[in-house]
Amino acid sequence: MRTTMPRAARLPAEIYALFAVRLVVSAGSFVGPFLAMMLTMKLGYDKAEAGVFMSIVSMAAAFGLVVGGKLGDSFDKARVLGALQIITALTYIVCGVMGFNAATPFLIALAMGVLNGTWPIINALVADIAPSDRRKEAFSLLYWGNNIGFSIGPFIAGFLFTRAPRTLFLGNAIVLIVAATIIAVFIRGGSGNSTAENGGLGGNAGAASGNIEASDGADSRSTRPLSTWAVFRSNPVLILYAAGSVLTAFVYNQHTFALPIFLNDVLGSESGPKVFGAAMMTNGLTVVALTAVVVLISRRLSSLSAVALASLFYAVGFGAYYFVGGVPLALGATVVWTIGEILGSTNGNAFIAERAPPAFRSRVNSAVSFCYIAGNALAPLAAGPIARAFGSAAVWPFVAVCSLIAAAYMYAVNSLDMKALRSR
Repeated sequence: MRTTMPRAARLPAEIYALFAVRLVVSAGSFVGPFLAMMLTMKLGYDKAEAGVFMSIVSMAAAFGLVVGGKLGDSFDKARVLGALQIITALTYIVCGVMGFNAATPFLIALAMGVLNGTWPIINALVADIAPSDRRKEAFSLLYWGNNIGFSIGPFIAGFLFTRAPRTLFLGNAIVLIVAATIIAVFIRGGSGNSTAENGGLGGNAGAASGNIEASDGADSRSTRPLSTWAVFRSNPVLILYAAGSVLTAFVYNQHTFALPIFLNDVLGSESGPKVFGAAMMTNGLTVVALTAVVVLISRRLSSLSAVALASLFYAVGFGAYYFVGGVPLALGATVVWTIGEILGSTNGNAFIAERAPPAFRSRVNSAVSFCYIAGNALAPLAAGPIARAFGSAAVWPFVAVCSLIAAAYMYAVNSLDMKALRSR
């Protein structure tokens, strides 16, 4: 029987190691998905206060992305990646020993900020290692592995949350140590330059001259100053994409804040965490089952048009939560927006890899991810007051409208990009 795993033949061995890292880390992703419930159910925050603190966590994550991107481009990527994972693990161990007190949320914010510094490095490693014509498949493979783990971890965490909440921290720490070990053994990260693409450029030759040769969608007929801003300035569509990512992230991040609070309100404090865990498991299983199919069906679409289509699925899926009164519709709505997640994640990463020069991939990834984090920070700031004033169900029509606006915006950016490409 054939599986739905994305076609991975001929991909370098390091890609499989990164796949294992994403799988392991996601399988032990116990703390992040349940942070909103920790704040409201274990630490006594009201919905608006929890929203403010979730925004603080997002700002910590944004700082982590910037620092992680810079470190990844400045030093050996694999060593930086492993070090950040170990630091996060140690912080979670401290949380597990302390239990839930006034300091715990701030330690969690620190840990999540450090861990977020790993994501642009992983994306840059994939772009560096994978052949340019196989990047979509490489990114979809890691995304697939991420969600194999995510289909298991939050479901287990949903039961641990009500029975042994401290083990959430300790379990998360253990898997991060395992991931760091995989990195140390199997990954040999280097500079930001991709040997697969730069061939005879001789590693740091571009950096030594103070210029970079544009590649993967940048104009190869000219050189660019050695700065991240120059990369964005030479690719205006990257700026437009990054700006639109704020709104798409605002919508998507409601599954980490508005959804657990909503399910707790609708289903009760005993069933709510379990059903939220089941919804996150459904999210992961949908990715595992449908990533290959969605990638195959959407492969003729440009990366940006696929991202626009993702927001339409968000509108339907998140909007459907407004009508939820039980478990079946909650899980069905999750399947719908997860299809949008598949489209947005695989095509968004591929688009950045296409447009960012090899020596700047970590920094470009971190800059775009910073926009995602900005959207993440705004999500609870808006949803918290809406939920407190009108009830948590009132969040979903607002989110659906935002999704439609994001879809129209990304479609317009894609049209501008196609017009610019045809005029060259």
